[in-house]
Amino acid sequence: MNISPVLIVGITVLVGVGLVYFNYLAAKKRREAFATFAAQQGFSYQPANNALANQWGGTPFQTGDRCRVANVLSGAFQGRQIVAFDYSYQTHTSNGKGQRRTTTHKFGVVVMQLPGALPHLEVTHEGIFGGVVANAFGFADLEFESEQFNRAFRVKADDQRFGHAVIHPRMMELLLARGEIGWRIEGNSLVGWDKGAHAPLEVMNRLQLLQQVVDHVPPYVWRDYAGVDPRMSA
Repeated sequence: MNISPVLIVGITVLVGVGLVYFNYLAAKKRREAFATFAAQQGFSYQPANNALANQWGGTPFQTGDRCRVANVLSGAFQGRQIVAFDYSYQTHTSNGKGQRRTTTHKFGVVVMQLPGALPHLEVTHEGIFGGVVANAFGFADLEFESEQFNRAFRVKADDQRFGHAVIHPRMMELLLARGEIGWRIEGNSLVGWDKGAHAPLEVMNRLQLLQQVVDHVPPYVWRDYAGVDPRMSA
């Protein structure tokens, strides 16, 4: 049976319109869920604020193009200012035959303001290949007494002494128990992120983790590196 080209085009258009409408409804439902959640938690809500894409460096920022920030929550969480949002950017590849493929990368981001500015420190999961491949290319991470922690995480620090002061045994225990997201100290911001869109419950869980990380930083670290007393800044 021969299918008319007109019919094929018509079906393709209908499928395309259906996908656009489905995505529209899903985005609308997501906005409504976050707006309701914000009202329940006492947060402010913005459907979008792309200017936030330029406020921090490192993963997942400063990569790709068409960077978008949506479903922005902001306010106070346990006495600290926070912001949480959906973040996405696009990358493009070509097969060499003039065909271009666009991929959209999505992340859930949570940021907590710190009592003071600290040196750069980043904690991420080792990933499939662990640190062996990275170390071979000169990206060696800090090593700690816990081999279990070394196998599970990569720690990068501009100041190694600072890195070891922050990642002490109790901090390792916390991260091994629930270090489900990557996080980074960037000036006076603690930035946490993970791939994929986060749900309101995940936002709360991640904010609680960031708060625990802040609480586990020893008082002398705040005094020596930031010149603040965290008890007076909370």
